Amino acid sequence: MRKGIHFLVLLAAALLLFSLPVRASDFEDDRLTFVTDEVGLLTDEEWTALETRAEELSTEYACGIYVITVDDFRNYTTDEDVYEAAKSLYQEYRLGYGEEQSGELLLLSMEERDYALIAYGYGNTAFTDYGKDRLSEKFLDDFGENSWYKGFSDYLEKSGSMLRQAREGNPLDVGSNPLIRHAGILISIVTALVIALVITALAAKYSMQSVSRAHTAAAYLDAGSVTITGREDRFSHVTEVRERIESDHRSGGTTIDSDGFSGKSGKF
Repeated sequence: MRKGIHFLVLLAAALLLFSLPVRASDFEDDRLTFVTDEVGLLTDEEWTALETRAEELSTEYACGIYVITVDDFRNYTTDEDVYEAAKSLYQEYRLGYGEEQSGELLLLSMEERDYALIAYGYGNTAFTDYGKDRLSEKFLDDFGENSWYKGFSDYLEKSGSMLRQAREGNPLDVGSNPLIRHAGILISIVTALVIALVITALAAKYSMQSVSRAHTAAAYLDAGSVTITGREDRFSHVTEVRERIESDHRSGGTTIDSDGFSGKSGKF
């Protein structure tokens, strides 16, 4: 299978000479093309269109956006893990932009329909954990229907949108989601209203203390009419109220492993 990828590298390089503009010098000369379709899911026209778009976005935002399709990811790693296979391919072919090798790779393994989505360098900034979840939603429904060209197109366009947002200083993350941000505002308003109601209720209660019912018999006796030599309070029962507080693990950011990669994997 490795021979297949090496052959595709040479073939794609020859095709690029005739169909694509000169590549940016910040990408390795002997790297894979941006779209490497070893399985043959795409027609020549589809591959050319995707390759052109991937290079445009990668160069514009200084972060490589890659696609690799293989028959079985196990041919590229000693681990039974498609995520590790994606990392191995990224490192072996020195993918990424510039010295930091910034980039993102989508790997499809057709044997058991596995995929991995990984990022490296600036890709870890642009593609947060939350962002990768939203990005995956864009292409997984297409792949579920074997719509490969549309799935890859959606992947490229969403990746470009996320890179633009990140370069503007606002990577797609939990806090940048409008629904979550508006929910936070609503919760703050409701909390303020509850506090105001509690304060109002307490104020009303204490203003009526002079006419409230007494809790001991002594309050109803005339002064000096009875001498009380002892006092004892007895409690018949205690009411305990418990409230479970749920922790929120969706704090945002990117989880990076010891090799400098972040990512996720699954089935399509």
